[in-house]
Amino acid sequence: MLMRRCAVAAAVMIGLTACQENLPKQRAATPIEAASAMPAYWKTAPTTDNQRLELLRRLRAIDPCALVPRADLAKFGKLIEVENRGPSRCEATFDSTESGKGTSVSWATGVAPTGYGWGNSELEEVDGITIGVLDDLDGAPPREGQLDRSCVATAVFANTTTLPVHVRTPLGTEPCPPAQAALARAMGGLAGEAPQGTSPDAPRTALHGKDPCEVAGVLGASLTVIDQRVWSCQFTVGGAAVHVDYDYEPRDVIVMDKTLFVINGHTGYGAGQTGDYVSYAAIVGPALPGPGSELLGPNVPAVRAFGDDPAAVESALRATVELFPAI
Repeated sequence: MLMRRCAVAAAVMIGLTACQENLPKQRAATPIEAASAMPAYWKTAPTTDNQRLELLRRLRAIDPCALVPRADLAKFGKLIEVENRGPSRCEATFDSTESGKGTSVSWATGVAPTGYGWGNSELEEVDGITIGVLDDLDGAPPREGQLDRSCVATAVFANTTTLPVHVRTPLGTEPCPPAQAALARAMGGLAGEAPQGTSPDAPRTALHGKDPCEVAGVLGASLTVIDQRVWSCQFTVGGAAVHVDYDYEPRDVIVMDKTLFVINGHTGYGAGQTGDYVSYAAIVGPALPGPGSELLGPNVPAVRAFGDDPAAVESALRATVELFPAI
């Protein structure tokens, strides 16, 4: 089945690029071809903490929406909007925003230093890069009330980088060919490492240029490098485990909680402890352009700290917010 999908994806990708004179004439048509063409850096496993940290720095510097430029996105359908969903995430919507009628293509970069969970995905591998494809119907019949089709095509690189592409299409269509075509294009974009700000759809925010583990140094916390992710940091301070995330969140999800503090003009919010964990957050910059959520407001750059010790979590959030310029 995977070979059939790759053949169809190749045809789709040829259609994506046939009319674009400004694009490379020999662009890889399938993810496995794109894998073969990746530079050696993506085919080499890190062996030291410094190499793992360098990978995180490089991934944070990449513009996610530049991985699949608008010139390519236009070939998937009538492009309605492109939204920068997170510092390393981008999503494009085509034809309609109504559930079950339009097409969405989303992708993100991340790392899986301790392995990636493939589930029922069909796998191919070349040069230390694994390509997986998971159809929504693989291993299961259509669910009752299903409104659309979905497919996830993922590349996991030898250097532990992950690049999943998730496609949703209307019923009666096949989502895996466009998912593989988009993945092949995104892999080419990843190889080029376009810097933040390259795409008009991913504006630079307060999070860019920041390392979420910077606060661990400020607090004198201990951490293990292999546990760190691109935009989050896990560490232990005063015997308490704390997790800090940098992300884009709906504004109203944050401000509905009580005010904890104001530092440098940034307000920290928290709802108190629920169950075993407490989660506090602060908005550190203006709202991003784009539709956001009709119910929960626009997306904003935010820092969030959580753990099971409220005092440690609040201390971590305060120290993190102090690292951002005053507004």
